Amino acid sequence: MARLNEFLTEIDLSAMKDYIADNGILKVYAKGDMIVREGQVCRYLGIVKSGYFKYTALNSNGNEVVTGFAFSGDIVTDYVRSFLFDQPAMVYIVAGCEAEVLIVSVDAVRRHLKERHPHFVTEASSRLLHEAYRRYLDCHVKSPSERYHELVTHNPDVTKKLPVNEVASYLGISRRHLNRIRKAETDGRLQ
Repeated sequence: MARLNEFLTEIDLSAMKDYIADNGILKVYAKGDMIVREGQVCRYLGIVKSGYFKYTALNSNGNEVVTGFAFSGDIVTDYVRSFLFDQPAMVYIVAGCEAEVLIVSVDAVRRHLKERHPHFVTEASSRLLHEAYRRYLDCHVKSPSERYHELVTHNPDVTKKLPVNEVASYLGISRRHLNRIRKAETDGRLQ
């Protein structure tokens, strides 16, 4: 089954996950706790053991916009800015509910991968770029109804796991618009 973060199925994450399993420390985050704030360098990388995290940014009106999620079994970090470039994050990574994460320092993982798996970063980065490009195109060529249908087709539990406002924000639509789409899909008017 496809995942919300499809690129995670296309990369062999065993080297990273094994390192985290062997060296990680279990940390519990309460709902609303942050792994990183926009403007800070993310110093940790982890595997979500329970709960979920949302990646958010503030729009020009100062409103939170959900840009992604990390669920149980997913890697959670600011990969592009902090992991790759040691630069401040452009997102907040926030616990959407109480969540447990097995965490390690980004520096330690970078050293491990560089020494033992030198091609990992290149492969992971190109897969992530591919997914980002696909999502970018989807925002321009697919309607909100099509994006919602694709989201729930590939991730049937997402509407049970997440609040409606977070799903709507991820899709770039209002909660009201999402409710109309969901009603139309339930009534069988969408295909």
